[in-house]
Amino acid sequence: MLLSCPECGLSYFPEQGYYLGAMIINYVATTACVVTIFLLSLLFPDFTTLSTNAKILIWMAFAVVLSLSLVRHSYSFWLGIDFWIKPRQPEGSTKESI
Repeated sequence: MLLSCPECGLSYFPEQGYYLGAMIINYVATTACVVTIFLLSLLFPDFTTLSTNAKILIWMAFAVVLSLSLVRHSYSFWLGIDFWIKPRQPEGSTKESI
């Protein structure tokens, strides 16, 4: 990940622990998707003939892949929310916000 935006120079890492909110967003989105799809799959109990252990491994793999695929989106969403709530200026900028 770049240290700052190539267009405006705004730092992507304003403070330590900044992306904790993005990790929480990622966790909530992944959990919501996995639980929803799992509950919907319970409506079709005879859909597969796999063992319980195989089903658990499939759900775990699905959760990991989904979580990794949502990382960039959750970080972008967190940056957008933070910039909307508390707009910042690039480090070297002297422009004052109105």
